[in-house]
Amino acid sequence: MKKILICGHRSFVATGLIKELENNGISYDCFSRGKVIRDGNVVTGDVLNMADNDLLDEYDTVVNYIILKEQSVEDNIAYIQSLLDFCKKKKVKHLLQISSISVYQNEADVVTETTSIEKDYHNKGGYASIKVAVDHYLMEHPVEGMSVSFIRPGYIYTKNREISKAGILVSKLGMNVLLGDKKTTLPLICRETLHKAIIKIIVAEKKEPVYLLLNKDKTTGTKYNFVCQQWNIKPVCLPYTPIMACAKLLKDIGIFKQHHYLKVVGLFKRTWFNSEHTEKVLGINLGKKRIVVIGAGTYGSYVSNLLSLVYPHEQIDLYDVGNEHLKDENEIGYLSHITNAPYEGLQKARFFGYGGASVKWGGQLLTFTENDFANPDKFLRDIVEIDKKYKNAVLKRFDLENNIPEQRINDKIFTKTGVWLSYFHRNLFKHFGIIKNPKVHIVSNSRVTKFLSSGNHITGFEYINNGQKKTAEYDQYFLTSGAFESSRILVNSELSAEKNMMPFSDHLSQRAFKVKSGIKMGDIDFRFHVKGASLITKRFVGEVDGYSFYSQPICNEDFPFFRDLKKLLFGHKFRAGLIMNIIKNIPQCIAFAWYMIVLKKMYVYNNEFYLQIDIEAPRESGKMTLNKERDKYREKSVDVDLSILPKTGELFTKARAIIKDYLDKNGVVYEELPFSTSAEKYEDVYHPFGMFCDFKNADDYFSHFDNMLVVNTGVLPRAGGINSTCAVLPLVEEYINNKMD
Repeated sequence: MKKILICGHRSFVATGLIKELENNGISYDCFSRGKVIRDGNVVTGDVLNMADNDLLDEYDTVVNYIILKEQSVEDNIAYIQSLLDFCKKKKVKHLLQISSISVYQNEADVVTETTSIEKDYHNKGGYASIKVAVDHYLMEHPVEGMSVSFIRPGYIYTKNREISKAGILVSKLGMNVLLGDKKTTLPLICRETLHKAIIKIIVAEKKEPVYLLLNKDKTTGTKYNFVCQQWNIKPVCLPYTPIMACAKLLKDIGIFKQHHYLKVVGLFKRTWFNSEHTEKVLGINLGKKRIVVIGAGTYGSYVSNLLSLVYPHEQIDLYDVGNEHLKDENEIGYLSHITNAPYEGLQKARFFGYGGASVKWGGQLLTFTENDFANPDKFLRDIVEIDKKYKNAVLKRFDLENNIPEQRINDKIFTKTGVWLSYFHRNLFKHFGIIKNPKVHIVSNSRVTKFLSSGNHITGFEYINNGQKKTAEYDQYFLTSGAFESSRILVNSELSAEKNMMPFSDHLSQRAFKVKSGIKMGDIDFRFHVKGASLITKRFVGEVDGYSFYSQPICNEDFPFFRDLKKLLFGHKFRAGLIMNIIKNIPQCIAFAWYMIVLKKMYVYNNEFYLQIDIEAPRESGKMTLNKERDKYREKSVDVDLSILPKTGELFTKARAIIKDYLDKNGVVYEELPFSTSAEKYEDVYHPFGMFCDFKNADDYFSHFDNMLVVNTGVLPRAGGINSTCAVLPLVEEYINNKMD
């Protein structure tokens, strides 16, 4: 195939086509208005004298996007004459004219590829009148040896682009008025789908005279649905009967001419555009992109919300094993075994149902910066840069901000400030209003068990819905069902790097010091502060031998009121002495409330607190494998082995020494707590990492599957000195905004 010439490559409709041409190995040049010069494969010149532009080569196919906006029909016909002269001189075989469905009669009930277009361009206005006139001119002036194909797309949209309301919606004084009614048709086509169709047309040996490129769905292709999805509003519709009656009356008495009347008819167009033949000859589905999110927990809720904002006109399905009733591992019917150290990250930290573990555990919104890792590999460096890029955008989705800079204390440690989500924010499913989001369809009580794939392309998945085995197919997949369940699915689908196994690690935690001289240590005040209903937190972060650690205050664990109240509520100990202790400590509880509500800072009982040290366990510490024993769904259970290696004890010793040195140099009064390397002294903190993370760089991660993204803390090669959940959210932002079609 010879070169392709794209006329008008800078237009909105053409943007992105060049990338598709390159991906398909198609050679091309571009042409647009300007001085007569060539810059690489971009040629500019006089559009009214294309045939005289010596910088243009010979081309097999020309794709014409150019329309001279704000100019007359006659000016546009002059350009088309120039284009045809060029095609004749260069012996072009195929002209693909980007037309529009607006060329069809406003009164048409059904339009197919064989339907005649409007005869008189005066019956149309503006853009449509030019398209009608140009199409007729091309049909009436054939060039010998060249075929012309009219590509007639629906209303073209793409992600992350502000859409003009012109011709669709009028917004004034707080009122939104639809230019039409609920039945007015507006068939859509995604720009990326349009480009894929054009590529298929270019390479096709036999080209059709007309292609209708649009979603033929009768129920969704309306102006009203488009406005509701695009701007999240329900507009006021124009009254069909009185306006049409008035227009007909004005025509009958001679005030309106026929073209005036037809323009009013266009406001209430009822045409169904049937693109079935185009889909058949191109072998492509022109309907909505079908996107599935698997798991309605922390990440599934975030992903679903973001997709509904970036892709408001696509099909988004959210599958979850549970429903609105939160259940733990045993209640939902999963089965896991701890085969070594007492790692309870599965049995105690996993919850199933809408919101998942976010319903129970308030997360701290912390992300990585250049301070976090001394010698990161390329993938980790990319993660840091993406975290920095999207930190504010992620916080904004929770109506929060954090502009407090990190403070380097010495060459070993620095401070990091984060936001601890409030009770009202922590259930992400509720926070993002997923249940009320009309763009997200929830498929509950459905456990995904296995992916079907061809190479790195996911072709579908198997799932169990209310006891029945089923399969489903989508265009795009997001696996967000938690680190361990996602890994179990990948292993079960033979999509893991090692057969029947997934490595992992986690932070391990120890109480190291009890500080008795107040929450201010040295020049740094570590007191948590209240902002809204959230807590602003501060921690030490450091690194020893390539492993990150952090240390933060644990306050009020010895607060008698809360300790005794917990015994009363959860221990069922109704002793008179216990109740008397609660009453006696009410004044301290009032002080706690005064600090939180009025002073907006954390009350610290007795001005004492614990310093805890959490450190990354070496990645070789843990592995997850499948067990032949079956769970309630007749699926293989999970074996989890997290060993406490001798190296881990050495890392704790070095980290404690760094913190101790800081305390000593700053005159902090403290009690050093006993240290032991026995497993019982380590507490897991349920942020597994180092599972599905062996990537060269971020692009390698994003493209590992060409139509699926795995989203959980396990994709991080390091957990750093933070609660790592939030560090993954910027990766989601980057993928959905910039990597996904």
